[in-house]
Order: sequence, then C-alpha cells, then structure tokens
Amino acid sequence: MNSESEKARAFVGRLLQNPALNGFSLLQQEEQIVQFLHANAAQLAPTLSSGQFFPGKNWNQIFAVLVKALFEVIDETLDPELEQLLGHKLDFTFIQLLQQSRIDRAQVASQVAAYLKKMKAKSECRRELTGPYTIVRSGIVNRYMEEIFQRKSYIHFELSKVQRLRLGMEEVRNFVEVNLLLKPTIYLHISSGQAQQDRATGMVQNQFAEKALTQLKKELKVFPESVLTSVVHSSVSFNDNRFIEATARLAAIFCARGRNYQSNVRVDRGADSPDKSWFSTARRNYRFYGFDIKMLDELYKIAAENMW
Repeated sequence: MNSESEKARAFVGRLLQNPALNGFSLLQQEEQIVQFLHANAAQLAPTLSSGQFFPGKNWNQIFAVLVKALFEVIDETLDPELEQLLGHKLDFTFIQLLQQSRIDRAQVASQVAAYLKKMKAKSECRRELTGPYTIVRSGIVNRYMEEIFQRKSYIHFELSKVQRLRLGMEEVRNFVEVNLLLKPTIYLHISSGQAQQDRATGMVQNQFAEKALTQLKKELKVFPESVLTSVVHSSVSFNDNRFIEATARLAAIFCARGRNYQSNVRVDRGADSPDKSWFSTARRNYRFYGFDIKMLDELYKIAAENMW
C-alpha cells in the first residue's frame, strides 16, 4: 500500500468514527461520507492538497482517491456481512417450489454473490444497493410479512390470488428479500448517460426493464423467469405498468424505506413512529414514486397499530 492510499484510508477511517453515523448501515455510512465530501469541498480542498496529504492534486483527483479508499474500507466489513447474509439468513427454497425441481443452493448463493460483487463495482448500482441491503439486514420485511399473512387483506390477496404464489410466509419473505438484493442489477444494463432513469425515483421505463430482463435471463440461469421478471419490474413505476407483480411492488416500497432507515431512532413524545411517519409521507407522494397506494395504506396501518 503506497503512502497516498494509507493517507486516504486514515482520513476516511476518522470520518467513519463520527458518532453521528451510529445506527446507519455500512452503505448508508458510505453515502453520508460521500455527501460530506461534496458539501465541504471548498473547505477541505486547501488542506487536503497541501504537502501533508495529497500535494499537487486538484479536488477532483483528491475526491477520487478518497472515495476509492472509502469503498475499500467499507468492503472489508461489507463483504463478510453479505457472505453471512447469503449463507445463513436467506433461504432459496422458494425457487425450488416455484419451478418444482430441486436446486443447488450453493450454486444459487454463488450467482447472487457474484452479482452483488458486480453491482458494488459500478457506482450507480452500488448507490442503488443501499436501500435493499439496509432493509434486508434490518429484518423489517419479516415483521411486516407476518402481519400481512395474519391479516389476509389486500397485499396477501395480490400475492396469493393475483400473482398466484403457492408459497408460505417464509418463502414469500425470502422471495421479496432476494428480489430486493437483485433489484439494482437493472443498472448494470443501463449506461449513466441514458435518460430513461428518473434520478429522483430510481425508476426506469418499462421498455428498458424488458431489455434488462432479456440479459438477466442469460446471466442468472439458476432463477426462474418469474423471479427475474419481478426483479426488473421492481424498478418500474406502478403508474406505467399496472400488471407489476406484488413481490416487485413490495420490493420497490421496502427499497425506498431502506434508504433512510435507522435502527437507533428515538421517537419524541407525541411524535409518529419512524415507519408510520415514512409510510404517511410515501402515501402522499405515491404517484411520484410509482408505488401501489393500496399497499402503502395497508403497511401504514400495520406500522401505526404496532407503533413501528
């Protein structure tokens, strides 16, 4: 490791020790640091371009060095977390049930791991992985899925009768969580210069999702087409395609919730709980983000009744 890399790693290491980052997932911490560097460029540049740090470099060069070091430091902890997630938390039995044939679990986990590695290497995908990774590791999907199956209301109907999933609660949860983790793969097939991605919503036009699906079917052969279709449709607005699978609609909502989810939020007396507050805002803006309003209504009621 050269001295430049050592300085960069030491600098981002100090930033990551900030107590304000407690409660954020690793990728959320990464985003916070990148935003900090952007916001404070004018103040940081004179110091970081001095002889003590990176002499002779302009801010863009310094920023690139710091972000590279940040990704490396985060990945040292993130990679084992993802390995643990794929090896122990996620169960791929739902694939076996969908296609009614046995699967090689290790092979499936290996393909997902390979795709996660590809996503982390592309900045756009890495950014889009923040929400899915944060929400899957939090266990949020599991507690909502328990309520959904107990109530047997709109979401359960959409899953069991419309999408026709003959799966139990645990299998559906794993379906949604795998859908979440694979959701950013659509951006592997979309260049940053193309205009079809709405930067504010993270959604793409239906036609580009279908092109991505064609490619995914070639590369992720261990997955049934129904799973891959749900994966790409989770990045398509429900306003543009009313036939989007229930698993995809749920993944889109949970992905957005995961972007700013914090595990240590303290609720002020008389204030709404974090999930209730988030779903309330999402309901007001559902058209903009392409969410299913009926799903949001049900999730809002669940959050309110459980004070989540």
